[in-house]
Amino acid sequence: MEKTYSSDDIVMWNHVVDGSRSALGALYQKYYGLLFNFGLKYHNDEDFVKDCIHDLFVKICVSDNLSATQYVRSYLLSALKNMMFDRMLAMHISDDIDDIKFDLNIPDESINEVFERENEAELGRRVMAAVNELPNIQREAIYLHYIKGVSHKEIAAMMNINPQSSMNIISRALANLRKRLSPGDFYTLVVIFSSNILVDKVLL
Repeated sequence: MEKTYSSDDIVMWNHVVDGSRSALGALYQKYYGLLFNFGLKYHNDEDFVKDCIHDLFVKICVSDNLSATQYVRSYLLSALKNMMFDRMLAMHISDDIDDIKFDLNIPDESINEVFERENEAELGRRVMAAVNELPNIQREAIYLHYIKGVSHKEIAAMMNINPQSSMNIISRALANLRKRLSPGDFYTLVVIFSSNILVDKVLL
């Protein structure tokens, strides 16, 4: 069965809802790297992303209308994305949300690790070039699910869709990648992606 949430996260988030700053600090430490790398895919300015993450947690800290959630990681990713988009539009970094692209050309050690673990660094470069040709929502879903180990239910909660829609997005992404990669590359990619999901389940 696909693991969709961390029970530790739920406990910590409930403490955050009750006003615990130490629990919020624990979530900050746990997810800072994920949020930072995710944010850089939408805007390659480290200081901007760091400021948004900091301000997001300050906003959570002072909020008096937080509610319980099973999907803490999804909430944080979605909240950061919304904050970044709002600021990018306000600062005229972009004038249209549709013009803000999820760019996998930004260096990310977690992407390298997925392929280097299988001694397939060159394949990783070919795959990421192909993934960057996909529609924005497919790129984001592939990154979250196969690189970061985010479940379909979490992706659904983050994108405000149902889990089946999340699965459909990834299925279409894989179908598009199959057209862009050689049969050998695509087969190896599927094996690596599947292995990475299994590894993430063991580590969770």
